[in-house]
Amino acid sequence: MPPASVMTRLILIMVWRKLIRNPNTYSSLIGLIWWHVAMPKIIAKSISILSDAGLGMAMFSLGLFMALQPKIIACGNSVAGFAMAVRFLTGPAVMAAASIAVGLRGTLLHLAIVQAALPQGIVPFVFAKEYNVHPAILSTAVIFGMLIALPITLVYYIILGL
Repeated sequence: MPPASVMTRLILIMVWRKLIRNPNTYSSLIGLIWWHVAMPKIIAKSISILSDAGLGMAMFSLGLFMALQPKIIACGNSVAGFAMAVRFLTGPAVMAAASIAVGLRGTLLHLAIVQAALPQGIVPFVFAKEYNVHPAILSTAVIFGMLIALPITLVYYIILGL
């Protein structure tokens, strides 16, 4: 096993190569440069069209991935249960701790906790699929998270007295 410094350097090189090839890196940098500059209408409309199509394509990709899996719960029952527990118990707990640390109190704190209990977005699945980092877990979390999010969110809503 190589020393930790060598492993750290290899990991940083690998991450750098992934970032430099990712168009999101360039779009973020361009967005920072154009922060106070009025964008030409044709570019703004082109970006709007691409962003509107992006969510549909992400949902199509998720559906295709799920359809190609041999089971509905692609990652197994125990992993899916753990993912749901992390999402709906640990997520709101971390949000509560972070919100209290920055000084949120009262209704705003309660709203932040309820928002943390909302279902997983689809964008993390897109990145998991792109980088091949546990897409089966994320696809299961997105699908089942949406199914059980309403009752769980209502429970948080009632418990917090909103």
